[in-house]
Amino acid sequence: MIHNEALLISFVVIALIIVLRVRRMVREQRFGLLTMWVIPALFACLTIAIMVTDNFTTPADIGLAALALVVGGAIGFYQGTHTTIRVDHAARAMFVKMSPLGAGIFLAVLAVRVGIRFVYGTTPAGMPASVGAFNIISILLLVLAVGVVVGLRVYLARAYAQAPVPRTD
Repeated sequence: MIHNEALLISFVVIALIIVLRVRRMVREQRFGLLTMWVIPALFACLTIAIMVTDNFTTPADIGLAALALVVGGAIGFYQGTHTTIRVDHAARAMFVKMSPLGAGIFLAVLAVRVGIRFVYGTTPAGMPASVGAFNIISILLLVLAVGVVVGLRVYLARAYAQAPVPRTD
């Protein structure tokens, strides 16, 4: 019974975090030119730590992760095209309002990852190969999410650079 209660509490906490994150994602938020890279860097470090912990380190695994990162970057860049951006050159910042589509893509990837981890957990020795495949898929989805975050930030940096600077005559 205690295991079920802990699982329920975990789901409630995760659901609450997701709801708060979606609310924040669809509201206009301020992105500084340098500080906007802090979260992607932390997310990438966490992902690398998970990959190493789960022994996802063979050359084939790294190649799959690189492919997932590139695909995620393309999705993030595409998400940027559906994002409203207001540039404030004087403050060296942007005000960004993401579309619900972009938030949905990011959250769907994370939800599938969390779902796989809850159902299958980690892959201890002696488990069927199908469980290992689900573990690999969950890690690749996490790498894809990192790519989405980085791709969006690349789009925002490009939009900032291309925005006209107001004249101060």
